[in-house]
Amino acid sequence: MNRINPLYIALFLLFILAIVIYQDHKIAKMVDQEQQRLRQIQDVAKKISTLKNYWGDKKIQRQRVLSLVNSPIIKPFVKTVQQNRDRYKLFLHNIDAKNADRVADKIFNSFVRIGSFTIDWQSKEKISMEVEFRY
Repeated sequence: MNRINPLYIALFLLFILAIVIYQDHKIAKMVDQEQQRLRQIQDVAKKISTLKNYWGDKKIQRQRVLSLVNSPIIKPFVKTVQQNRDRYKLFLHNIDAKNADRVADKIFNSFVRIGSFTIDWQSKEKISMEVEFRY
C-alpha cells in the first residue's frame, strides 16, 4: 500500500502539462493583443507626427499665407497688411457679397491657421474683413 500507482503519476503529469499549455496559450494571446495595441498606437503616433510636421512648420505656414494673400481672388481687396514674427494680419476692404463669399471660402478652405476673423459692414452692399493668420 505504500506504492503510488504509476497511472496516477502519468495522469498528474498530463494534468500539469495541460495547465502549462493552457497558460502558454493564454499568455501568447495576451502578447498578440498587446502587439496589436502597440501597432495601433504607432499608427496614431505617425499620424500625429505627420500632422505636426504639416501644421507646425512655420516656413511652410508662411508660404501658404503669402500664396493665399497673393491669390487673384483676395489680392484686389487687400488694403493693409501687418506682419509680425508669428502673425500676419490682413485687412480687406470694399468686398461685395459675391466676392465676400469667394474670399471667405478661399480663406477657410486653405491649410492655414487662422487666429481671428472679423467682418464689418461698410455700406449695405460692401463689407470689410480683418483676418489674422498665425504661423
